[in-house]
Amino acid sequence: MVIQRSTLEFLIAALALGTVMAATLWLGQGAGVLVLLIWGIGLAIRLKRKSKRAASRDNDPDDN
Repeated sequence: MVIQRSTLEFLIAALALGTVMAATLWLGQGAGVLVLLIWGIGLAIRLKRKSKRAASRDNDPDDN
């Protein structure tokens, strides 16, 4: 079974917002902010790695 990209993006966004909401409700506002920071840092690292892989594929001399 293949998940479409838009569905995957929706699920990731729902997971992120649900995690923030749960942390804020049970642990207080500080925990919600901390979860937002962790999600943001994780997303930035993931996007940075993805862009490096794409750049290395574009510069591959074997693709003639």
